[in-house]
Formats: sequence, structure tokens, C-alpha cells
Amino acid sequence: MTMQRSITAFSFALLASLASGIFLVVQAQQNPGFISIDCGAPNEYIEGEINIKYETDEGFIDSGENMQVSSEVIYTYEQQYSKNLRSFPDGMRNCYTLRPDRGKNITYLIRVVFWYGNYDGKNQTPSFDLYIDVNYWTTVVFSTYYCEEIMYVSQADDIQVCLVNTGKGVPFISALELRPLDSDDYRLGSGFLQLHWRYDIGLRLNSFIRYPEDVYDRIWHGENYTIWNKLNATSAIDLFVNNNAYKVPGKVLRTARRSMNASTPMKLQWPSITTNKWIVYFYFMEIERLTSGQQREFTISMNDNQFTETVILEYLKPIVIVSTPVSGWNITFSIESTNKSGYPPILNAVEFYTIGDLPNVPTAQDDVEAINDIKAKYHIKRESWQGDPCVPSKYTWDGLICRYGNPPRIIWMKLSSSNLTGEIVSSLSHLSTMEYLDLSNNQLTGAIPETLARLQNLRYLNLSGNNLIGSVPEALKRRVLNNTLIMSLTGNANLCQADPCPQKKKPKKILVPIVTSVSGFLIILLGALAIVWLIKQKRIAESSERTLTLKNQSFKYEEVSRITGNFGRVIGEGGFGKVYLGTLDNGTVVAVKVLSESSKQGYKEFQAEAQLLMIVHHRNLVSLLGYCDHSKHMALIYEYMANGNLRRHLLVDHPKVLTWSKRLQIVVDVAQGT
Repeated sequence: MTMQRSITAFSFALLASLASGIFLVVQAQQNPGFISIDCGAPNEYIEGEINIKYETDEGFIDSGENMQVSSEVIYTYEQQYSKNLRSFPDGMRNCYTLRPDRGKNITYLIRVVFWYGNYDGKNQTPSFDLYIDVNYWTTVVFSTYYCEEIMYVSQADDIQVCLVNTGKGVPFISALELRPLDSDDYRLGSGFLQLHWRYDIGLRLNSFIRYPEDVYDRIWHGENYTIWNKLNATSAIDLFVNNNAYKVPGKVLRTARRSMNASTPMKLQWPSITTNKWIVYFYFMEIERLTSGQQREFTISMNDNQFTETVILEYLKPIVIVSTPVSGWNITFSIESTNKSGYPPILNAVEFYTIGDLPNVPTAQDDVEAINDIKAKYHIKRESWQGDPCVPSKYTWDGLICRYGNPPRIIWMKLSSSNLTGEIVSSLSHLSTMEYLDLSNNQLTGAIPETLARLQNLRYLNLSGNNLIGSVPEALKRRVLNNTLIMSLTGNANLCQADPCPQKKKPKKILVPIVTSVSGFLIILLGALAIVWLIKQKRIAESSERTLTLKNQSFKYEEVSRITGNFGRVIGEGGFGKVYLGTLDNGTVVAVKVLSESSKQGYKEFQAEAQLLMIVHHRNLVSLLGYCDHSKHMALIYEYMANGNLRRHLLVDHPKVLTWSKRLQIVVDVAQGT
């Protein structure tokens, strides 16, 4: 019996543990579309009381530094995200990019949290501007725990929240949250709603209600106006009101305040720093059982009757009243019973918003997508390349010039000497209004794409100083002949102007005996020198371990695939496999020789070649930079010789054939190599 009870207790504990874990997972998945970022956090987690999963900001921004608030105040607030922050000491504008699942034309609640917490030890709270996409949102100035929230309808699939340095300290951010709304209840014809206060009238002070009670994760703070009488209803009414308009939680609506009597109105006034336009959301629900046939009726008026409306309540039926925009140096409202009602007016909850303007139009979406693809493909990392590429104009990306129409368009791009590698990306042809394009003095390879000729507005194209190959597209050459395009292609040794490229001329027959005899002499001489060298190195080679151990950098196979652009361009074929062109993360162009599965002596050749290059180092021999020895995937990574191999330079039909004195010097250098 004791054994059975132990097993039963263990089973119950195990089930309880599993149920708890499943509950957390379900809770985290019950809010599809939520984006919750703990800025500066080292890892993701689920915030305990609200059961919302918070992510790190990796993937949302590529600038800034992760910091922690001062140890003296780190436990001031309970929220985990109050302990970390991300600061931005570099750059004028740093932007988070949010990609909500539901895309554009949806109303989103966007909330940003700031708490300085003396993280830098300077005890000087900075001030900086906050932007939503291309428009000003607010200025952050508070030293205490501080939150900003808006209701915003995005016109693009991506939403960017940007922190702008105004010269008054280093911008920082603690948390960033996005919540999609199911309806257009908070949507304006233009502009956005900026929250100032959201009160649950009657809830005790210093307490709040949010998710999961509020499915939109609105935060309702308790507010008690002691000049009014408090009303409370039982929690059972939640069953009837949780599916009301605006999805206000029943827990919020079951508390309220009323005036002292029917003849006394409810009045409030707040001072306003500027003459903003205000919109107020009033939430009412009758939570008292009145005498049969009786109803509570009252009139709301705001700012000298700029807005008025009469309300009649029925038991447990929520009503939402949204004011029209009102303005003034103060915001005031009065709720007063009508002559028909013998009951005092009530108020359950209220939200105060100002209207934020959206005067700036973002850059054309096609241009934004194209320039972001170019940024990603070429791994461009510039401080200014964040946010919208053209707007606001004072934050235009370095190297771009835009035409500010409706919408703005990119017309000028200068990326010369920017360490660009790889082929010319097709995204460039999507910048349809481009007039000036300068990609000179980079390490661009491959052929010039025909699609560049589609840029009808292009007047200047500079591709000089790269490693382009093949022929120039006929469409581009025709535009040059028509004087509609200026094009520079100098410094591309393997690029030809004709299409197709002319065949190389065969050497005259009279030279064949001479070339043959000279080539034979060189082969014999080099072969003899190689034999002498191999004998000299035999002991070293025989004493080497048969298992390959390199001092050079080790690469995983996935890294080799990424370096070579998924083995996109073959530039030769070696003793045990093909050679691909690649680029390291630091911009170094490399040649990657990959072991062929069909090679009969593949591993032995791989090992012998690697060991040989470990021992032999000479300025006339290519350097081994790294290797990959991952299961069946093996590769050697060399420095890339852009001007070709020695064999090409020995041929008489090469444009820069080596002189006899230079050839002799190479032979001597090889013979002296150790």
C-alpha cells in the first residue's frame, strides 16, 4: 500500500508539473501576433504574472549595446525587462524593425518602456526623440520608469520604431511591445492616437489590470477620485460583459464611481501644455439594480460644449462613448444627470488620447524593398542605414540622394570603394527612378546584368575598378551610342566590349617549335627542382601525423556554403574537386577548393595538399587561409589570385606575357623556397 501511495503521489506530481508547463506554453500561444521585446536581455523568458513571452532584440535591430541598470536600483520594479536596456552611443538614428504577422492596414497598440536606472553611472537622464516610421512621436525626458503608447495603423508590412539622438544624451530603450487589435475601434482617418491616461475608475491606487484579463494587453491603472462615491459589483457579471465592444475586461467595468447625488455633476479638469487635439473614450455600465422601470440618464459635455452626448444605461449593458476631437489649453469634462433621471451619473473607465500627425510620406515601397535587399546582400553596415532611406530628409542614408515627391524616390546611389563583393544584385534594377549609379572600385564579379538597361532614367553608370567578366549587354551599349547613358567600365581586365567576346588568336606556326622547346625546358627544369625539394622535405613529411591538424582557421560546412553563396560560382577545378569563388565576413575574397565525392584518392589528396601548404610558405605560392573537415564535406580555403595563375602568364597570347628574365627569377625563387 505504501508503494502504491508513493507511485500515485509521484504520478500526480508529474501530471501537475506537465500541466503547469503546458499551461505556460498555451498561455504564451494564446496571444498570436504579440511582439514583446526585452531590449538588452541576454535570453528570452516568460513574464510570470502575465504569461507573455519576451524575446531578446536580436533580429530586430543591428546596432546598440546591451546594458544593465545600476545594481543599486535593479530591484526597484518587478518586471524583468526593467533590469536591462539597450543604449545607442553611435549613430544619429537607430531603428527597431517590427514585422507583425498581420501586415499593414491593421490597428496596432505599440508601447515603449524606458527606465534609465543610472546604467552608465553618470546620473544624468538623457533626452531624445522617438519616431514611429518616418514621423515624430514624442520626446523622451523622464528619469523615472516611463511608458509611451500609441494606437497606430501601418501603411507598410514593416513598422519601425526609431530613437533619434538630439545631442542631449545617449538614447536608450528598455522594452518594446506590439499588440494587434481585431477591430477599427481606435482607427483615425489620418494620424495616430497617443495615450496619456487610461484609468479604471474605482480600482485601488497603485494597482493595474492588463493581459490576460485584457486581450489587447491594455494597461488599466487604478484611479480613485475620493470626491465621488465608489460602486462595486460582484465578479459574476464578468460572464456577461467580457465580449463587449472594445473588449474592455469585465473586471474593469465592475468598478465605478458616482457623484454624491443626482443634482451634483461629475467634473474633472487637466492642464495641457499645448493646444493639442484630444479624443476621450468613456466607458459606462450600470452595475446597480435600480427600481423597476428606472434608468440612469446623463449628459457628457467637454471643453465648453465642443462635444456633448446623452447616455441612457441599462443593467449590465456596456456603452462606449467616443468624443469628437476637442482642443484647448485645458481639457475638461462634466457628466451631469438629466431631469428625467433621479440617479447620480457614474463613470466606470476612461481613456485620454491626443492626435498625433503623420505629415511625412515614407519612401516608395518598391524602393525600400530594393535598397534593403541590396543592404542585406552586400552586408552593408553604415550608421545611417537604418529606418526609411529618404525620410525625414535630414536622416537620408549616406550615399543616397532622393527626389521628394509623393512618395519620395531614390535617384542617386554612390557605393564606390565600399568593399562590395559578389555579383551585381538584381535588386538594383528595381530602383526604377535611378539616375546615377556608382559601384566603382569594389570587388564585384560576374557579368553585367542585362536588367540594368531597364533603368530608363539612368544617365550615369560607373562599374570601373571591379572584377567583372563576359561581354557588355548590347542594350547598354546602344544607350551609350544614343548618348542617353554615360558608362565607365575601365579596370575590369576580363570584361570585353564585343558580344560575343572574340576568340583568342592562335599563335603563329613559326613560334610553335620555339614555344614547345621552351615549355619542355621549363617543365624539365621545374620537375627536377620539385624532385630535389621533395627529397629535402621527405623526413618532415614522413614525421607529420597522418591526421590533419591545421593552425589555420577551421570552418563549418554551413559557413563554407555561406562564404561561397551556396557554391554559386565555379572558377576552376583542382586535383580533387572544383574551386569556387567566395568572400569571408571581413570582405576578403577567397578561392574554395571542395572535395569531390567521386575523387578516388580524395581524402589522401586533401591531407597531402594541406600538409604541404602548412610547411611551405613563399611569396610566389598561394596561401592557405583555412579548411573544412566535416564528415564527408572537406574543403581548403585559399587566398584568391585575381590576376589568374602562372600558366596563363607564361602563354604568349596573354596580354601581359612574362619576360624571360622574369620567368628565370620565378624559377630561382621556387628553387629557394623552404
